[in-house]
Amino acid sequence: MDYQFVLLAFTSLFAIINPVGLVPIYVALTSQYTHEEKLKIIKKTTMATLLILVTFALMGKYILLFFGISIQAFSIAGGILLFTISLDMLHGKISGVRHSKTEQEAATELDDIAVIPLAMPLLAGPGAITSVIVLMTKAQGYNDKLAVLLAIFLCVIAAHVTLKSSEKIEDRLSPIGIKIMTRLMGLILAAISVQMMLGGIKEIFF
Repeated sequence: MDYQFVLLAFTSLFAIINPVGLVPIYVALTSQYTHEEKLKIIKKTTMATLLILVTFALMGKYILLFFGISIQAFSIAGGILLFTISLDMLHGKISGVRHSKTEQEAATELDDIAVIPLAMPLLAGPGAITSVIVLMTKAQGYNDKLAVLLAIFLCVIAAHVTLKSSEKIEDRLSPIGIKIMTRLMGLILAAISVQMMLGGIKEIFF
């Protein structure tokens, strides 16, 4: 297995998912629940996130074929989408592409917030889905495809641990610390998105 490819896939997905930046929203949405209920929400959220990302990783190529979309076009469009998300992250806020104020307010009226909005669109949003499809399509051979699935699994574990430690993270980082972390992830994501767009353009013209 190419561990460089695992690292690339993991850093790409982790920067997009950015579980640390989602801590304030998670804390706000679960403030009325007990500790035991929060643990159940976290478990269901991470399982739903894993299912969504693995499904798109395995079936994304066929979805593209069904709609007649080339991977080059999807790569460029995905890069533009990720760049839009990264701009919001660079300003220290959660992108409206991933989450809207209306969805957050509606979540307070739902009995189960684990799947919507926590798993989707907060963790497994359009950016993460785009990335797993592109990474899986560009994977060279069986080992690289396993590397993408491993990266998804590692990112979901990281998200699980982060949400489980959300109260400690929020206390230690403070709102300013979380914004700094979000900006750092945004910078990494901006570079990844530009690379994704350049890769798509290169495959079209060269």
